[in-house]
Amino acid sequence: MASFLLHKAEETREAIPQAIGSVPPSPCLIYLAPTWEAFQRVQPGGGPPSWSVGTAYPAQNLIILRSPRGMRGGAMDIEEVLRHEYAHLALATALKGHEAPQWLDEGFAMLQSRGWNLSWTYTLSRGVLTKGLIPLEQLSDGLPVDERQAELAYAQSFSFVSYIKTELGPGTLPRLIKGLSYGLDTETALRQATGLGLRELERRWKENLKRRYSWIPIVTSFFSLWFLASLLFLFSYWLKRRRAKRKLAEWEREEALTGHPPAPRDRTEGENEALT
Repeated sequence: MASFLLHKAEETREAIPQAIGSVPPSPCLIYLAPTWEAFQRVQPGGGPPSWSVGTAYPAQNLIILRSPRGMRGGAMDIEEVLRHEYAHLALATALKGHEAPQWLDEGFAMLQSRGWNLSWTYTLSRGVLTKGLIPLEQLSDGLPVDERQAELAYAQSFSFVSYIKTELGPGTLPRLIKGLSYGLDTETALRQATGLGLRELERRWKENLKRRYSWIPIVTSFFSLWFLASLLFLFSYWLKRRRAKRKLAEWEREEALTGHPPAPRDRTEGENEALT
């Protein structure tokens, strides 16, 4: 599995510059935690949320992943998680010590990991149709701790960042990131990159979402809507679990690895900020 992860990390490293023009410095340490307890124990920045499967520490150029072998059913796409966490490191490198709003950090990571699937569509559509979307301003400083709300926050972040890229052009995100790297605040960087502020962009994005999902109540009743959405969610989960188990079976056929990857060293308190 170690050689597999190194290969995928190199693939991701080659793809990232096309998006933002910079990559994390080498070497990048990737630690694969065999159990949940080990995953918690080696975190330099404290315990992650119970739903976390990977963390990234830009200050240490460190990625910590949960091994699918240590998860029930092995239902995790470790390639997707690796790309996601590596994108966090790449964005932090591009920002040159400055910060990005959390919706940009997570949305960019999801965009690079290509992790969007039917379950995320279900989550976002539920938020739109129940008018339960989280204001983006609330997602600038962090994600909700509650798992269900965190899922919605991830879905919104991906959707909003994708909207900026698709509707305003592929060069918009690099311009936004460059502005933030100069130390501009989010509002100023957005206006320079898009000509619009966060509130106006959010309003247009929500209107776009309403157009995309407004047909659903027309063609189906409330009950059948959630019944079908639940089926889509379960089918998506089944496909993801099947793919993850197939990959895990392939790894099991490889020659068993000897020894263990080195655990990350303790870091100073100021360096211990994790991204999930």
